[in-house]
Amino acid sequence: MFELSQLRCFVAVARELNFRRAAEHLHMTQPPLSRQIQLLEDDLNVRLFERTSRSVRLTAAGRSFFVEAQDLLKRAEAASLTARQAEAGQHGSISFGFIPVAAFDIMPRVIKAVGSKAPGINLLLHEMLTIEQIEALTAGRTELGVVRLPREKERLELQCIQRERFVVALHAGHPLEGKETITIEDLDGHPFVMYSPADGWYTYEILAPLFTYAKVRPKFVQYLGQTHTILALVSAGVGCALVPQSSQVIRLPNIVFRPIDLPEEARVEVFLAWRRGNDSPIVEMARKIIVDAANIEF
Repeated sequence: MFELSQLRCFVAVARELNFRRAAEHLHMTQPPLSRQIQLLEDDLNVRLFERTSRSVRLTAAGRSFFVEAQDLLKRAEAASLTARQAEAGQHGSISFGFIPVAAFDIMPRVIKAVGSKAPGINLLLHEMLTIEQIEALTAGRTELGVVRLPREKERLELQCIQRERFVVALHAGHPLEGKETITIEDLDGHPFVMYSPADGWYTYEILAPLFTYAKVRPKFVQYLGQTHTILALVSAGVGCALVPQSSQVIRLPNIVFRPIDLPEEARVEVFLAWRRGNDSPIVEMARKIIVDAANIEF
């Protein structure tokens, strides 16, 4: 089978139709160049050139092979570049999980940043709850994940990429709508949609102690796991809710958002997670881009 070096020699001669100029272009002398062409013709068992003392012309077989030879060289160069980019973390695919709430704020910025700074990286996106992502990451089905702080994290590396305050989501016309800044005491006795201690345990465990410490008792009318579902109930007038500030990008009718005075530590955090020991260059490159794009504190 012929070699790439023989293809390069053939293409150079086919373009120049002159062995001397082709040899100069390849930085070699004519005898080795002629030898490479002869070996190529022997491998193919066809004549590629018609030679006379005054001219060199491609045969019919040579003209057909010229097209394919150029394509093979381009593909070989592309494969070489892809390998170098993969080693440098600039090319390849990453299986990337994210919690649903991240779709409204973090993920658009992450996708845009990766597409701009590393267009050779293809993100294979999977919307998953944190508990599902932990299983997928440890099993190697995904390589990166945007998660809430997991309970089980022994085999994972975690980096906080966002920390944000809470705001109050109110149905338009709610008695508290006119207040410039709401306190947690203002929520006492009002119908309230709360995060579930099961499906929404992370946020529940931040909010529940705040009510207990302030001796505030809202009327908990529903317990739900996902922010967008909680806001749907607020939109329907079922009750008010405390939600992360980034939730304001969710445009539902009849909802107004107001700031609330809470302790500084009452923040929700989002983490970038990956399997411990995963030293893939492409994952490392993506991690750096994602951290730069997402690390915004509200």
